[in-house]
Amino acid sequence: MVVIASSEPAAPKNLTMDDFRSLNTKYGDLAKSSRFLVVIPPPTKVVNYNSLGFSAADLTYLCESAEMPGRGFMSDDARYYGPGFKIPYKTNYDDLNLTFLCRDNFIEREFFDNWLEVINPSNTYDFEYRSNYDTNLYIYQMSDIQNSDGTQQRYVYTLEHAYPLLINPQPVTWADDNFHRLTVTFTYTRWRRQTLDSTLTPPFVLATNGLALANNQLTGGTTIPLLF
Repeated sequence: MVVIASSEPAAPKNLTMDDFRSLNTKYGDLAKSSRFLVVIPPPTKVVNYNSLGFSAADLTYLCESAEMPGRGFMSDDARYYGPGFKIPYKTNYDDLNLTFLCRDNFIEREFFDNWLEVINPSNTYDFEYRSNYDTNLYIYQMSDIQNSDGTQQRYVYTLEHAYPLLINPQPVTWADDNFHRLTVTFTYTRWRRQTLDSTLTPPFVLATNGLALANNQLTGGTTIPLLF
């Protein structure tokens, strides 16, 4: 009789809470979903459309919730003998939802309404060239602990050729007195990771006293104090 050696690992033994706590703190404690920054440098044509005194720095502060972008594969079913399996053939990047707080003059809603108007003017409904309305969108996972250079970013995504695809409806009601929130769905071509994907150029530097776009796209090089 032929005995086939098992490749399954042995079951773990003697697990303790001390081991769990040691694992959590091994790389700077557990990451917090509330520690994030979003930067959206608007395209030049969108900026020129808006005479609102509105800046990309405003969006960074007012972005109440975001999503770390996902990635998946479209696949075909295949089978030779026995159970079938899937063969990937295309990378798929899901759309991204960002939610912003709105101030009393509704300037945030006006800004994104204007962005869609640049993409598809309502007087002609002729779509603009994508290069005139897309941008690179940046999402930063931050930490409570500073790096050796004084910065706090841990994981950085650049979403290439991003633009708003949908402004979601904003419900209104007399039943409550909550703040207005605006959820905007962005589409993009792909994402890259700073320092991990070699073709990526960092969008801006995070210093101990704040952040500024490297190419001065953010309100003329204005620095935004970190929120934490």
